[in-house]
Amino acid sequence: MKNIIMNVFLPCWSCYSLCLLLSLPILVTPDLAAQDPGMYVNCRYLYSSEGDTLILKGFNAMIVYWDIHGEVNFPEIEKTGANCVRIFWKLDPPTPQPSDLDKVLGNCIKHHMIPIICLWDATGDWSNIQNCVNYWCSSQIAPILQKYEKHLIINIANEPGSDDMGDETFKSTYQDAVQQIRDAGLHVPLVIDADRWGRNADAVLDNGEYLVEQDPDHNLVFSWHLWDPSTWMTGTKSEIDRIINKAAGKNICFIVGEFGPCEQCDNCSNTKINWEYMIEKANQHDIGYLPWVWKWSDCHSIVNNSTGAYGSWVNAPWGEGVAVSNPYSIQITSKRPSGLQTDVSSESKHAEGIETFPVQTDGVLRFLITLREPSRVSLHIYDLTGRSFGIPVNCRLAAGINEVSWHPSENHTMFQKGVFIYKLDIISNSGHIYKTGKTVTF
Repeated sequence: MKNIIMNVFLPCWSCYSLCLLLSLPILVTPDLAAQDPGMYVNCRYLYSSEGDTLILKGFNAMIVYWDIHGEVNFPEIEKTGANCVRIFWKLDPPTPQPSDLDKVLGNCIKHHMIPIICLWDATGDWSNIQNCVNYWCSSQIAPILQKYEKHLIINIANEPGSDDMGDETFKSTYQDAVQQIRDAGLHVPLVIDADRWGRNADAVLDNGEYLVEQDPDHNLVFSWHLWDPSTWMTGTKSEIDRIINKAAGKNICFIVGEFGPCEQCDNCSNTKINWEYMIEKANQHDIGYLPWVWKWSDCHSIVNNSTGAYGSWVNAPWGEGVAVSNPYSIQITSKRPSGLQTDVSSESKHAEGIETFPVQTDGVLRFLITLREPSRVSLHIYDLTGRSFGIPVNCRLAAGINEVSWHPSENHTMFQKGVFIYKLDIISNSGHIYKTGKTVTF
C-alpha cells in the first residue's frame, strides 16, 4: 500500500494551541483514505484527502436569506484563516434552487475553506430529520454534493429535537439516516448534532461510537452546541470540563458546532456563555469549534452587519476576540489542509516568505519579511506553552523585503531564552497566506 506523509501532533505539547502549529512528518498508511473520495474520519481525527490532520476551526454563516452564494461572507471570512464555514441552508422561502447549492459550495472552496452545508429545517423538530435526508439524497441534489465531495462535509440536520430523545431513538433514527445517505452514493463526512436544540452533548458522546460502527464508511463527526449560560446546565466550567474530557476519551470525532457570547441577546449580562474557557479547553484536546455567527443583526454577530467586513469587529470582546485576538481564536489556531492552502501555489510563483535571525548579544530578534505586493501583515510570537509574547508587526507593509526587529525582554516581563513560535499572516489583493515556524533566542 502506498504510504502518505501526514502530520501528527506532538503529544508533549498537547496542553496548548501550539500543538496545532508544530508537527512532525511521519509515514503512515491510512487505510480509510482509499475507500473515501474526500475527507475521512479515523478514531478521533478528521483527515483531508491528502492525509492532513484537520481540526475544524471556522464560522457559522447565516447566508441563505441575503447572501445565498456567499459572495459577501466568504471573501471576508477567508481573511481570518478559517479552514471551514458552516453554511446555513433552509428549504423554506427563499427556497434555494439546486443551482444555488452548486454556487455556494463552489464559492466556499474557491476561498480555500471547507463547506459544511447544513439544513435548518429540523431545528427543534425531530420529525423533520427525514425531510432533510430526502433533500440530501434527491436526484437533483446528490450529484451536486458528489461534485464537491473532495472538500465537502454534510451536517445532516441542525439541532433536531426540542428534548432529550433517548439513546434508542437517537441511535435508530441516525443509523437509518446515515444508511440512506450512503445508499445515495454520498460518502463524505456526515455531522450529527446533539438533540435538545444541540445542547445534549451526552446524546452524541454516548451513542457516537455505535453509530460510527453502523456507518458503512465509518465517516461521522459529532457536534455539540454550547448555548447554556455559564451558571447552569452544560454551560458551567465543570460541565465544560466534563464534556470536553469525555469527548477526548471517546473514539469519535467531536466538535463544538455553535457557541456565542451569551444565550439571550435581550438579557446578555445574565446569560453569558463561558466561551473563552471552552475554546481553551477544546484546543487543548484537538477539538474543533465554530462560533455563531459571522454577520447578523444581534449580539452574536462577529462583524458589522452592514458591511460584513473583516476587521469591523462588533460586540466586544466577542467579535475580535473569537476571530483574531484571543490566543485560541480562529486566526491563531486554524490550519487549512494542504489542498486548500493559498500558499501552496503562491509560494512557488511569488516567493512571499519570512526569514528569522536568532537573538544575539544586542537582544534583538530580526525578521525579514518578503512581499510581492503591498500587504496587511501581522506577526505573532508565542512560547511553547501557547502564551503570547508580542506582536512585532500588525500593519500594512510595502512590496519587497521588510526588516522587523523585536526586543523580547522588553515586551514581556516573563521572557526566558529558548525556542519561540511565530505565526505570520499576509493579507493582500491576491488572497490570504499564513506561515508558522520556530526561532531561537540566546
